[in-house]
Amino acid sequence: MTKLIVVLGGTGTQGASVIDAFINDPEWKIRTVNRDPAKPECRRLEDKGVQVVKGSFDDVDSLIAAFQGANVVFGVTDFWAAFGNADTPAKLRPGQLINEYCYDVEVQHGKNIADAVAAIAGSTLETYVWSSLSHAAKWSRGKYTWNYHFDSKAVVYEYIVATHPVLAKKTSTVQIGWYADNWKKMAQLAPRRAPDGVYEWVRCGPGDALIPWVDTEHDAGKFVRALVRTSPGKHLLGVSEMVTPDKYMELWGRLNSVPARSRMISADEFDQLWPSPLLAREVRESSFYIDEFGWDGGEPGVLRPSDLAFEQPLTTIEEYIKAQDWSSILH
Repeated sequence: MTKLIVVLGGTGTQGASVIDAFINDPEWKIRTVNRDPAKPECRRLEDKGVQVVKGSFDDVDSLIAAFQGANVVFGVTDFWAAFGNADTPAKLRPGQLINEYCYDVEVQHGKNIADAVAAIAGSTLETYVWSSLSHAAKWSRGKYTWNYHFDSKAVVYEYIVATHPVLAKKTSTVQIGWYADNWKKMAQLAPRRAPDGVYEWVRCGPGDALIPWVDTEHDAGKFVRALVRTSPGKHLLGVSEMVTPDKYMELWGRLNSVPARSRMISADEFDQLWPSPLLAREVRESSFYIDEFGWDGGEPGVLRPSDLAFEQPLTTIEEYIKAQDWSSILH
């Protein structure tokens, strides 16, 4: 019997990876939701056999309609979309920081999605997979309160548990780790050539801190398939490989035949690299939190990929580095 998975964010990195993980499986039909199903990205998904329906994270009724008949729903939201939107500053309340605004938007979107999934939780739904992150303010015991893009997702899961008990029993979460392609999105996170000719990755954390790197494009869908193939109620750290900055740069340099290193810098030096002090603080505090408490904050019960069965191997960092075009960095 064919089953239906509804994948939110089908044109984004995580959603696209989930679609790719199910697209060639004849046991599954795939549906995704978009504000504008006519745009080229959606047309390309339809050409692959994905059903694209109109809906909005701001419209619960449209989501309920999109979720009808679904056996599985994958939910994901995007904190950074509003952060990078040129229209966002005009929407801030007096005295409101853009970080707070993006937090509020993401929490509301996550709750709207949860309310819509809850509407089918008593019928066809078998598993809801929520792309979450750890609650930094909670697990750091109030030490790190500027990790808004982590806490917003964690608060949505807490809302599910508190508000939708039937849905909560069918909900699993995946905490997608550090995007291996962050260097493409933010130049401050890319290796750069220092005056002495050594390529370095600068950060305000130690070089021996373990980071859960993820080839999100290829592995996010594997995490979701693994969760769907087991009973719900699981919480998974979505990591391709745990690697320290020192090890990463040693690999990166060797594979690119250049001298390379990771280098720890002060918070002030780090902040000066960014165009916005609010963006800098968000990234910096998340780095401090991860280095001290771990990506999952030390939350009990968060599984590792080795705890689940995967149909395909995850990507190693060496494989990821080899597959990239670093010509924009190397000079």
